[in-house]
Amino acid sequence: MLLSEWRQKYSVPTNKKLIEKTLFYKENKNWYADSLKAIEHKYGIHTNRFIKLLGVTSPRNTVKRNLYLADKTLKYAILNKDIDFSYGIANKQIKNNIDKVLNNKPFRGVKVNAFVKALQGDLKQVVIDSWMLKAFNIGAQSPRPNDLIHIKTIVNKIAIQTNLKPSEVQACLWCYAKAELNDSVFKEDNDFSYYMRQKQIEDF
Repeated sequence: MLLSEWRQKYSVPTNKKLIEKTLFYKENKNWYADSLKAIEHKYGIHTNRFIKLLGVTSPRNTVKRNLYLADKTLKYAILNKDIDFSYGIANKQIKNNIDKVLNNKPFRGVKVNAFVKALQGDLKQVVIDSWMLKAFNIGAQSPRPNDLIHIKTIVNKIAIQTNLKPSEVQACLWCYAKAELNDSVFKEDNDFSYYMRQKQIEDF
């Protein structure tokens, strides 16, 4: 499907509007950079493995819950103990991906892999989840191939026009969707560093 056809089919906002929202939420552009800095400070030599655990435990979880699940999982791994998933992980694919992370094997998921790379500092990444789909007026829980292609194209163009990096534009638009297109009770758009400052992760 051509970009023009895709935009018309889903009534995708104009680039002008998306740029306006990007600039309005520009204070959130360092979402990934601030998260990485806090993760490196707390997890040290375990940073890379922890970021991968954040990625594979992220689907359908809030940022705060995501942090808790990854932290608990890493503690089992550091102690070389069998993981007791009763702390909140039931999804089979997430469990399979955790096993792959802990065994240094590639894990599944387009969004998950992009999220991991973005958290590792790859500024070219565009993480597309259900909130990014909302920002583009697409009523689906998971992106389809055309969604991935065209959203990346638009985000990359906006990055050039706003002198930002693709991952920074994506973070701004994600925060826009969380703030303005959110019917759930979970309104927060904070990055991981925010929750690391608030209290003990074990209390989440």
